Amino acid sequence: MKQLIKNCRVFDGCNEALKEQAYIVIEDNLVLEIGTGAVSEERFERVMDAGNRVVIPGLIDSHVHLALTGGGDEMEPLRADETAVRAAKNAEECLMRGFTTVRDAGGMIYGVKACIDNGYTIGPRIFPSHSGIGQTCGHCDNRPGAASQRTVEGYMSPVMNNGVWVLADSPDEVRRAVRDQLFLGASQIKLFLGGGIASKFDHLYTVQMTPEEIGAAVQAARDYGTYVMAHLYTNESMQRAIRAGVMSLEHTQLMNEETARMLQDNGVWVCPCPAFTEDSMMDFKYTPDMLQKYEIVRRGVEQQTELIIKYGLNMVFGTDMATNKYFCEEHQLKDFSAYKKRFGNFVGLRSATGRAHDLFELCTYRNPYPQGKVGLLEEGAFADLLILEGNPLEDLDVLTDKENMRVIMKDGVLYKNTL
Repeated sequence: MKQLIKNCRVFDGCNEALKEQAYIVIEDNLVLEIGTGAVSEERFERVMDAGNRVVIPGLIDSHVHLALTGGGDEMEPLRADETAVRAAKNAEECLMRGFTTVRDAGGMIYGVKACIDNGYTIGPRIFPSHSGIGQTCGHCDNRPGAASQRTVEGYMSPVMNNGVWVLADSPDEVRRAVRDQLFLGASQIKLFLGGGIASKFDHLYTVQMTPEEIGAAVQAARDYGTYVMAHLYTNESMQRAIRAGVMSLEHTQLMNEETARMLQDNGVWVCPCPAFTEDSMMDFKYTPDMLQKYEIVRRGVEQQTELIIKYGLNMVFGTDMATNKYFCEEHQLKDFSAYKKRFGNFVGLRSATGRAHDLFELCTYRNPYPQGKVGLLEEGAFADLLILEGNPLEDLDVLTDKENMRVIMKDGVLYKNTL
């Protein structure tokens, strides 16, 4: 099927200047041509007049947890089939907010991804990590209390039994856990290398996994053509990860100048994940200890922002989107407002489009969607795009309201059209 979008202003995902008076030719699920001026409409089965609106690549959220679906408390006990249904609903709602691609940062998402790719349900393209890997007494050890024990049958935690996280405590265990995720089709590997806000038994400043364990994960991932992403906040954790070869650091709010220089020197990516805003914290049942950890992280955001800008660090947009669909609906798009305030309109928009494309190049032949490009609007890109009311290069807050998305297209298929 050939489609034409005419009379549009195109943001290609990389360059700040819009291509004015442009048209986009789509054949099946790929962009065939982007040109300017007049074009004959005779050969097209569908013609859309954008009315001189801005067209951008479909948005990319580079840090989500579609299968972490508890109702405001991730320890809520859910069966595996209930988790899958909720994850599928999260994916559908994510697409209808304009996110045509996501990088899932931990969760058993194999079945949901397969159903989306095979057309059984709708949702974004998923770059899956599958189970996040961490150590005993680390951020992803979600046993509910000190009386809990690991048993032969499994974990005393429904989140862990459902495959969201897996524990590994030696280089050999880590290596096996990585290979298990690669067997399931992981496009990258997720490690937990430091304390977290929502976990009960590890302080924020704990340093998790030894250099040997991290190195085993990095080597196993490299052997299969891909890279490791890691959850962490502190400089000791970040520097250990960088030295071991981790290529994408998630959160990183407590970075200092030395760490920023190491990130720059090694070309490592940063996903700041600013989802933990003060209003979002009200939706969780956090203990006083967790709120104290949140305050430590929040206070680091200003310096983190300054260092990312000063050193021109590789950065992508990510929200840490998780839990129920109501929370995600309320908060996922709001993070564009945070990126606008911290980094400006253009950098914020590019971090959710062309820069994510650049990050995904690290997957090499593990890329689950090699037939086209994501995050870009150019010849050979997937026909994943939004037609907007308003110009996000002038005001990124345009993206905080999904009603401004007049058209949502993924893979050449229209999921929304209110032109």
